[in-house]
Amino acid sequence: METISAVFTVDGVVIPARNEANRLYQDGYGSFLEGGVLLTLKSFETLYLIERAKISVIDEASRRVIIFRDLLQRYSRNDPHVWTKYIVYRDLRSRGFVAREGPGLGVDFLVYERGTYGRKMPRYLIYAIWEGAPKSIEHLSSILEAAERKDKTLRIAVVDRRGEVVYYTLTEMDFIEE
Repeated sequence: METISAVFTVDGVVIPARNEANRLYQDGYGSFLEGGVLLTLKSFETLYLIERAKISVIDEASRRVIIFRDLLQRYSRNDPHVWTKYIVYRDLRSRGFVAREGPGLGVDFLVYERGTYGRKMPRYLIYAIWEGAPKSIEHLSSILEAAERKDKTLRIAVVDRRGEVVYYTLTEMDFIEE
């Protein structure tokens, strides 16, 4: 597969060529915007596709190619957790899963079972955190409640200092009041 050209715009990274956009979309990347004309990629998708040499990103203003490191710096200005999301996204993709952006509520990704993207609903909600980052029990409880309301399995993806990801399944949280 040849490298697809993407454009970094003020609204995000887009794939302007329709055939290439459709091919990426069928593989579980991006969202169509502007009446279904332009495929827009999320930051973690863009970084992953650049790393895999599937896309090349050109800055709309300068007409220069943006390399991985520079794009990561740009994204990090607006989202301090972009590196953690990217590491988890890369890990999920390398394991054969399709991961889409989460619905909010602290959930980073919706994950489809292998081979079910486009045919079945996502099975997992993934909450990505960096090892050692403090998270309150109340916050985790609210994410678990959201997962249970949607009848999904909540997995917490913990990225360690070496960039390895360990997944934990959170199923219930009972509090004992004293």
